Amino acid sequence: MNVLFRIAALILAALTPLISFFALDPGASKDENVAALLEKGGGFITGVCHPGEDCNAIKGANIGWVRDDMLLPLDQNGNVNWFYPYWKASMQPYLDNGLKLYLIFPNPEDFLAWGIDFRTPEGEALIRKTARFLIEDLQGFASAIQVANEQGVDRFTLPFTVEESAAFIGAVFEEMYPLRGDILIGYNLGGLGLIKLPPLMKPYADVYDFVGVDLYLGCFDPLTKNIDQFIAALRAVRRWTKKPVILAEFGYISGGAPKSKSEKQAILQGYGFDSEKDARADINTFIGNLPPRLREEIERHYGDMPDKEKGDLIFNGEYANHIYQELNEGYYLYGYPHTEEGQAKFYRDLIPKLKKLRFLCGAFIYMWSDEDHCYVCGQENCPIETRWGLVDRNGRTKAAYYAVRDAFAS
Repeated sequence: MNVLFRIAALILAALTPLISFFALDPGASKDENVAALLEKGGGFITGVCHPGEDCNAIKGANIGWVRDDMLLPLDQNGNVNWFYPYWKASMQPYLDNGLKLYLIFPNPEDFLAWGIDFRTPEGEALIRKTARFLIEDLQGFASAIQVANEQGVDRFTLPFTVEESAAFIGAVFEEMYPLRGDILIGYNLGGLGLIKLPPLMKPYADVYDFVGVDLYLGCFDPLTKNIDQFIAALRAVRRWTKKPVILAEFGYISGGAPKSKSEKQAILQGYGFDSEKDARADINTFIGNLPPRLREEIERHYGDMPDKEKGDLIFNGEYANHIYQELNEGYYLYGYPHTEEGQAKFYRDLIPKLKKLRFLCGAFIYMWSDEDHCYVCGQENCPIETRWGLVDRNGRTKAAYYAVRDAFAS
């Protein structure tokens, strides 16, 4: 199978220039909506996700925007949550230091956790009220609002369907758009949402400003190998949506490698099993022994799945990388190893290409700092969600910081 993936990756890389050419939108360079968004945004948006507190260092990298999650502003009774003013206060230092805010409106599942279900008339009414409250309350505070995050990725979508998520996003747009003033509003694409969401959002084309795209080529799959596939993918999104595009998340992991068979076996033995075959034979016990954060996510989303499918889910996909704390074999771009220098070269080479795209209005680096623990599995040594930063866990600037600084400045 690895040989087949390598062959498929080579073929896809060879076809990338052709795909990119046919994805061109001839009208993109004359799109007045692109010009209007660039004017509102103050030019090409240079941003970073999940920023730290060192605003001087952020600005020193020629970053002008920060992208972060917002907390649920209203409770199930329609009253302002006690923590909402504190959240706003935590964002204020960015504004005080001249940085602009790109904020992410909560997902449908976030409302559901508070007993607010969009699928009910009462829930939809309260979510629409929340949208009106926010767009009015954030005037002069936020510069852009992204409604929901990566709908189509199970972790952010379930128990809602993509169709329900599209209706949710559309309802929020309908309330926000007439009141938005200078705030840009849009949604983003990630995972299977890249394919599923755009056609579902066509009925709302007149009530939002931009489409965000989250791309992590070379990090989560064995097929994408050519850095120019970022350009082809962005051109395809523009072609599908006919909207101004913002690269809402992109990055490259700066460390991690495949584990050996003996290293993997030692990890499995730590969970009480000698092999994947043994774990599959008693998959629910194996899941019960996993780190709490990983176990809870699997049980919450896939608890009713048949045992064989659970085994395939865990050992044939993303979860295996978390269990083994590895970057799987073949997960890289040609010429860009998962090292600090490889990460820096990635930004040094890609950002100038991005800035040449007439329809692309900005790009947000994922992310500011390396993390202490992987947010998916909770493990400290899992590279999947801990080594994306421009600075390390101690705030030391990595090579990528200077690559981004120079590329954003040019």
